[in-house]
Order: sequence, then C-alpha cells, then structure tokens
Amino acid sequence: MKLIRFRIGPILALFTLQPAYAVTREEVTVCLHPDVVVQGQTLAVAEKLAETMLAEASVRSDWCSGRAVREGISIEFSERTPEDFHPGAVAFARPYGSGQITVFYDRILKRYPANLVTAVLGHVLVHEMTHVLQGIDRHSECGVMRAHWTSADLNQMATKPLSFTAEDIELIQRGIEARTWVRADSRPEYRTMAMRTTPNDSAGR
Repeated sequence: MKLIRFRIGPILALFTLQPAYAVTREEVTVCLHPDVVVQGQTLAVAEKLAETMLAEASVRSDWCSGRAVREGISIEFSERTPEDFHPGAVAFARPYGSGQITVFYDRILKRYPANLVTAVLGHVLVHEMTHVLQGIDRHSECGVMRAHWTSADLNQMATKPLSFTAEDIELIQRGIEARTWVRADSRPEYRTMAMRTTPNDSAGR
C-alpha cells in the first residue's frame, strides 16, 4: 500500500482548526481508489482540509492509496456519473459496515464555481466520512452535517470550514468506539443529498 504525501502551500492557512473538545483522540485510515480523477493539487488541499476538520472531532486521519482497507474508509471518485444514478447527490456513503464512499466529482465540477470546488470537495469528504464514522443515518440543523447546504454555508466555505455540532462529535466518538470494521456490502447504503443547495437557493450552481 503506497502512502500519498503532498507538499501543501499557503492556501491551507485558511483552514487551520483547533480541536474544541477534550475527548479521546481516535485514528482512522482513509484509502483512496488508485484511479483518482481529481487533479493532484485540488485533492491534496481537499484532503488537508478534511484532515483539519476531522481534528475538531479529535479524529486523526491517515490517507493512503489502494482499492480497499480492512479497517477504515474507502473512497472512490466518479467522473461519468449517469444522470439517473442517485440524482441530485454529489456523493453517497455506505456506513453499515463497508465504510465505502463514492464521490461524484463530475457533478461537483458542474454544480459549483471553480473557486469553491476544492473547499466543497473537502466538505463532501468530511460529510460522508462522518456518516461512516457515526454509523447512522442522520443530519444536523447546521454545520458540515446539515442536510442541504445553503448559500451562506457555501460563502463561509470560501474562507472558513463549516463546523461540527456538539452532537456530531459525540456521535462520531460513540460510532468509532462501537464500530466493527468489516466489509458488509449487502447491507443498505445511505445516500446523502447534503451537497445539494435548497430548491430556492441557486448559490454555487
């Protein structure tokens, strides 16, 4: 398994976060499918953003390249997503055992302006990883786990990451403690529509 290492520039200064809760620090392996379609620098910055956001919940993420991990989260990216496949979503997760995430990167590119793509991708990764870590189907009223991001949320992403709620963090910690990392692809998948703006909100499209 080959570790991915990147040199990250000054742009990451916008995304520095400090853990807000004195809870046990957990570690999770995040494995990217080798056929990644995301441009190298975009992916590197999105990964770093996801890493710093997860640190708010006292989760340390170790990123690697490979098709699957026995313990951890697997992420693949789609660049030719059929229109009728999970319509309206830009990603979905399977939190019930498999820990697999699919990101519809082509839809992110079409839906959001170029200056927001990297920040949105980082937030999409965190949102889906949180579903897997919590192991339940839920959203929050605000923050990164909101079901539908608003124009205000998107504007904030440009300069400052969205936060977790206290309940988000508690459920992440509980999920990590309780989770048995085994593949269970026959279990139901959970599709999230959180990366879609509301019907009356055209920001980011």
